[in-house]
Amino acid sequence: MHAPGPHAVTGAAEPSGQFRIGISSWGTLPGFYPSGVKSTEKLAWFARFFSVVEVNVSFYRLVPPHTYENWIAITPADFAFDVKAFGDLTHFREPPPADAFAAFCASYAPLRETRQLGGVLFQFPPRFTNSPSTRTYLGRVAEAMRDDLTIVEFRNHSWLAPNSAEATFSLLTALGLAYAVADEPQIPHDTVPPLPAVTNPGLAYIRLHGRNADAWYRAGDSGDRYDYDYGAEELDEWAEIARNLAREAEAVHILFNNNAKGAGTRNALALGKLLGIAPGDAPELPPEQPRLFDEDDDHPPSTTTTF
Repeated sequence: MHAPGPHAVTGAAEPSGQFRIGISSWGTLPGFYPSGVKSTEKLAWFARFFSVVEVNVSFYRLVPPHTYENWIAITPADFAFDVKAFGDLTHFREPPPADAFAAFCASYAPLRETRQLGGVLFQFPPRFTNSPSTRTYLGRVAEAMRDDLTIVEFRNHSWLAPNSAEATFSLLTALGLAYAVADEPQIPHDTVPPLPAVTNPGLAYIRLHGRNADAWYRAGDSGDRYDYDYGAEELDEWAEIARNLAREAEAVHILFNNNAKGAGTRNALALGKLLGIAPGDAPELPPEQPRLFDEDDDHPPSTTTTF
């Protein structure tokens, strides 16, 4: 598939891309699940309200294929999973061996077989700076992941600075990699700006992390980092950005990661209404009680920060 030249997307023709809105994991969503819902029932409940979810636990370990099969069995046939790349492939000190890619790709094969794989997200950490070696590694990612639609999210400003953004988009386009538009606190010369662009016409991708600047780099529990409630005007702005991206891409996935205190699900449902795709408001529910991780729950096995 030939990718169009990268550019900041602006309004033109009517949007034609398919919108999917979801959350960056489903294991712990305060205020969303009924108190009696079992861990094994959460994903089925989630899929009543959203059409896509990010698999977060895949960052921490290789999820066995039978677990993906279990998830497929309890979700609609048109539900999509965006799988976060295994951390060894993104947060490394030394580049991983080739068989690490093969093992990761084999783990989520059931999603490929049922056509429920939305994309594979490579979220790189702040230390992944724009350099010849990291650009070469992106080429390696593109080659190893050539059979699946692959998305790249940067957390280092050097990729999207005014003097480098266009070259970054050109590189992603040439490699066939989709670009994740990330909304996060704007800390000058540090965090990345939310520059809308399409680098693979198969998918435009938006990740909304919130704008809690005070807690973004705070040591300790990362929960406060994603404690942010998008206001009506902010959601209006993102709805317009999504419509513009849909003019250039076949599909637009919008994932909310501001889930520390339950705002993510509320914001996602509200944005769905703005885009005309919401299935209705989730009922008013009490916050769930904390629980331990198990393999049917997309919750990390520790408090390790995916940053």
